[in-house]
Amino acid sequence: MVVEHPLPGLIDPPQRSATATGLLLASRGDALTPYLFAELERRYPVLGRIDAELSPWQRAVVALATVRPSRVRWAEQFYKSGLGHRFRTARAVDARRRAGFPQAPVFQVHALFEVPGAATHLYVDCTHRQSAQQWPAWNPLRGKALARWYAREERIYRDAAHVFAFSRDTRRSLVEEYGVDPAAVSVVGAGVNGELQPSSTARRRAAWGHDGPTLLFIGNDFARKGGHDLLAAFATLRTEFPRARLQLVGTRPDLPAQPGVEVLGRVHDRARIAQLYAAADVFCLPSVFDPLPLVLLEAMAHGVPVVTTASCGIPDVLTDGREGTVVPARDPAALATALARVLRSPDEALAMADAARRRTSREFSWRAVVDRMAPVLDGVHPS
Repeated sequence: MVVEHPLPGLIDPPQRSATATGLLLASRGDALTPYLFAELERRYPVLGRIDAELSPWQRAVVALATVRPSRVRWAEQFYKSGLGHRFRTARAVDARRRAGFPQAPVFQVHALFEVPGAATHLYVDCTHRQSAQQWPAWNPLRGKALARWYAREERIYRDAAHVFAFSRDTRRSLVEEYGVDPAAVSVVGAGVNGELQPSSTARRRAAWGHDGPTLLFIGNDFARKGGHDLLAAFATLRTEFPRARLQLVGTRPDLPAQPGVEVLGRVHDRARIAQLYAAADVFCLPSVFDPLPLVLLEAMAHGVPVVTTASCGIPDVLTDGREGTVVPARDPAALATALARVLRSPDEALAMADAARRRTSREFSWRAVVDRMAPVLDGVHPS
C-alpha cells in the first residue's frame, strides 16, 4: 500500500524544543487567527496573547503619513509602512512586558511587527519578494524604503527560532531569497475557518444546471484574484450556456453591467455564504497571485467543483484532474474552455469535488496544521 504524504512537498520540521515555559500568541489581527489560536490553546500551554494591531490614533497617524490618491495604493503603503511596523512592534513589546513572562517563546502570525528578545515562531503566508515579483501592486515601496523593508524582513526571518510557511513556494523564497536556514523552515499549509457542512453531492447532481449553471466567485481583491479574466471567460461561456449566471461576492468592483453577472458585494452572514456554495455548480478563483487562498479551501470543503490557477500555494492543496481543474493565470480563453468542460461533465466534476472535500477534511483543518507544527512546538511545557 502506498501512503501519500499528507501535504505534497512538505518539509518536515526538525525535532527540537521551542522552550520550556509555554507560548505567547501574537497577531495584528487576521481572519484565520481565532481558529488557529483556538487549536494552539487546545493543544499547548498558552500564557497569554499579544495584540499588535494599531490603536485608533496610531492608525490615523499612519494613514496620514501614507495617503495616496489611489485607495488600493494607499492600503498597500499603509501596511508596508515602516512607521506602522514600529508602532506594532512597540505595542507587541509592551504587551509582552505586561504579560509577565519575559522568557516565554512567541508564536507570531505574519511578519508585520517584531517581538525583540523572544524566541519567535513565525507563521507566514508569503514573503514580500514573492508578492513584489508576482503581484507588483502589493509593492508600493521604492528605493531606500524598499531596501529597508527587505532588510527588516530578512532580519525577522533569520532571527526566528522557526518559520512555518503556508506553501512550498514561500519556503523556497525564505531559503533562496532571504537566506534562512532550510532546517528552520517547514511547510504546514493552512486550514478551513470554522465548522462547515459540506453540500450534498446527490442534491447538487440532481440540480445540476437545472435553471442554468451557476458560477460563484468570492474574493475581496477582485483584480488579483483574476476577476477581470473571469468576466471575459464568462462572456465566452454564455455563447454555449446562455442561461449561465455568475455571482460575485466580495468588495464591489467598478464594473459595467454584464448579462448574467450578479454583483452581491460583501456577504458577512455565514449561513448565506453556505447557501451560495450549495447553489453553485462551480466555484471559480482564477487568481493571478494567491499565497494560499482560504476561500478555496472553504469551497473544497463544501464539495463545490473548483476551477482555479496554479498560483503560489494553490498547487499544494489541489491537483489538476484529481481535486479540481487548474488553468494558466491571465488566460481567459483557457478559463472559458475549462469551465465549459466542467459544466458538460457533471459526473467527473462532482467526483473531483468529492476528492477535494475528503482531502480538505484530512489535511486542511487547523488541527492538521498544528499537527504539522507539532515536531517544533511539542517542546513547550507549562511554566
